[in-house]
Amino acid sequence: MENNMGKEITLWEFRLDTPIEKKIDEFGILSDRIDMVKSELEEMMNRYKVMEGEIRPVLEQLSIQNRKSIQTRMYLVTLKRMGYDRENFKYKESFEESLTKVNQKTKKILEEIIQSTKTISRVVSTIGVQKIEENGLGDLWKRLVKGFKLYFSVLKKNNSELDGLNKLLGRIVGIS
Repeated sequence: MENNMGKEITLWEFRLDTPIEKKIDEFGILSDRIDMVKSELEEMMNRYKVMEGEIRPVLEQLSIQNRKSIQTRMYLVTLKRMGYDRENFKYKESFEESLTKVNQKTKKILEEIIQSTKTISRVVSTIGVQKIEENGLGDLWKRLVKGFKLYFSVLKKNNSELDGLNKLLGRIVGIS
């Protein structure tokens, strides 16, 4: 018996109901639109970060002079909070290093505490979607269609050349 796990099911192998086909098509369209919007958003976010990096130092300098905003005809940009340095601790790394500094009995107790705080979370499966043209089947279909078009254009050209030769032969035979 062949293992079907991991095998892609196409609509040709497994015929779906029309409502689910429509949902799959809509799902694909939404996926394409989301990809497009994400791309545009990424470009805008990159430009925003560059501009923010240029504007922030100006606002920080103004803040030193007790001014907290810059106004244009269209916008008011305000320094909401002055930046500062904050200390952060890496608890996991600290804990792991501390395990190397204690005796075996304490280490065992601490490892049991770690195990008691372990949680399990469910990671949901993801669904991939792509246009038919993007996968191998679509490419194969395009190549077949292109091959048939080329083949038929050659046949058409040969037929027209044969027709021309037949007319020429008819003139020669008619003249002789």
